[in-house]
Amino acid sequence: MSRKRRIVGTAGHIDHGKTSLVRALTGVDTDRLPEEKRRGITIDLGFASWFTDDYQIGFIDVPGHERFVKNMLAGVGGIDSALLVVAADESIKPQTREHFAICRLLNIPTGIVAITKSDLVDREIVDLVRLEIEELVSGSFLQGKPIVPVSSTTGAGLDDLRTALLASVASVDDRDATTRVFRLPIDRVFTMKGFGSVITGTTYAGQLKVESDVEVLPDGLRSRARQIQVHGEPREHASAGERTSVNLPDLALEDLHRGQQLVEPSTLRASQVITAKLELLPDAKPLEEQTRIRFHHLSSELLGTIRFVDETKGELRPGESAFVQVRLESPVVAVTGDRFVIRRYSPAFTIGGGSILDAHLPKLSRNTRAEILATLAGGSLVERVELMAKLAGLRTLTAAEVQARTGIRITTLAKELKRVPHLAGVEPNRWIHEDALADFRRKAMEFLGRYFQANKMAVSVPKSEFVQKLLPRDADPSLINFLLMDLGREKIAVLQGDALDIPGRSKTLGGAEGELTRSVELRFAEAGLMVPAVSEIINEKKFKPKMIEGAIFFLVKQGTLVRLAEGVYVHRDALAAAREKLAAKKGETIDVAQFKELFGLSRKVAIPLLEWMDQQGVTKRIGDSRLVR
Repeated sequence: MSRKRRIVGTAGHIDHGKTSLVRALTGVDTDRLPEEKRRGITIDLGFASWFTDDYQIGFIDVPGHERFVKNMLAGVGGIDSALLVVAADESIKPQTREHFAICRLLNIPTGIVAITKSDLVDREIVDLVRLEIEELVSGSFLQGKPIVPVSSTTGAGLDDLRTALLASVASVDDRDATTRVFRLPIDRVFTMKGFGSVITGTTYAGQLKVESDVEVLPDGLRSRARQIQVHGEPREHASAGERTSVNLPDLALEDLHRGQQLVEPSTLRASQVITAKLELLPDAKPLEEQTRIRFHHLSSELLGTIRFVDETKGELRPGESAFVQVRLESPVVAVTGDRFVIRRYSPAFTIGGGSILDAHLPKLSRNTRAEILATLAGGSLVERVELMAKLAGLRTLTAAEVQARTGIRITTLAKELKRVPHLAGVEPNRWIHEDALADFRRKAMEFLGRYFQANKMAVSVPKSEFVQKLLPRDADPSLINFLLMDLGREKIAVLQGDALDIPGRSKTLGGAEGELTRSVELRFAEAGLMVPAVSEIINEKKFKPKMIEGAIFFLVKQGTLVRLAEGVYVHRDALAAAREKLAAKKGETIDVAQFKELFGLSRKVAIPLLEWMDQQGVTKRIGDSRLVR
């Protein structure tokens, strides 16, 4: 039968009986390290499973000693329900408060409280501890939740605790195994003889099948999932919410470690600047900007500094929140909505946490526009995608980029983003914001106007120059074509081959440029096939060489002059007369010498002219001669 999958995580002070309680509930001793057995405390994460008719519940037993809080943080990222443990003979202690604060900061949805060692104290003491717990959890996700006295030694209260646990996990929705990309934060690595490297963790989202290709981030290592176990049993696939082990035969043990994530290849990517909303705990000291902190995200612990990007000045006060960017010293793999916890660098204790808004925004200036931060924090998927596209500008936004930033699969995005009001489709699953498009159109009009004002003899703008000046350096052919076609649709420009022009722009030159162009045309018309060199015209005319070259280029673009070779230009009327003269020899063959004699030409002009005649179909080359067609 198919059971629902849930993860329960213990939390509480050292030696308050978390491990004993999990053993009493499941029959599994989660202390697995020799040092843990010897010292009688949980140093690293322990795991146990409890199967009922309806649920497969995985218990993550986390260490309570303050020095091992970072190991505790590695385990709580995928928890559905918290089991806060308070010993009746000691009540609430410092790590009880810190663990509880972490559970709140990570937005664990529900939970219950167990008063352990209740057989060691009088009932009045248990009632007093209950009152202290109620005060601690007031206003939190545990307010009003069951508080169950138990004894792992005598078994008293365990049935009530099991009932409360089942009711707790029943109140939580299934984790998303279909619309989100697969993510498994690695919290343990080891080797198995004959199999190689094995990683374990709680599948955070999505689903993984046996023999699927996988990628280990942020290192970019590739492998395949040769074998999968869920709660210690071989499976064909693992889904969100399950304790999962994956055999990665192609990777060495020394390349794997806690803090990495196992994902589908090319779905997510790492970053080092995290835009987030940070909440400082009420009992923390003020947090100054640029303070070095420990950043805990899923199973990773990284170092970084905090920078405020809203109106917060200098420091964040206890109990307050702020929009921040966390500048990390090494990369992390995070998506919108992930939770995080921050601790002081030294001494290491929890001071705050919050929600990641975007892990791939550029560095934002202080006092970034409030509407941007508000959209990041509370906008719908469509609104956040519009914002991403707006910030991307002409670089455009792809569905793959949205997937990397949100963790939502491209197939799901295609359904959710069928109609986004302010985006234009460059191609399927690729968009540009209408504001960026409008800005491009304005800049294109301004550029074309300036260009023709500065180059009055220009017939058009070379496409390559236009693209170089107005488009991003890495613009691909698809984007270039889309933008040029858009200019055409908007009647801002017309594309003529590899050149652009303004629709309806007059090609007639006035003033000095017009006078020069007409005199150059007349010079070539009078010369016929005895074409003058460009240098000769430059010496004749009292204009700057660039103006004369511009006039010749203008006449070529207009079709008045034809360029036969480098520096060889012939008036179209002269070419027409030459074709007519040659037509009288239709059916005859003529060699270069005869052609030169017929028109009185030098070889410098005769050869390119004959080649032009070949191209126009006037003649056909046969060996060293031409057949006149």
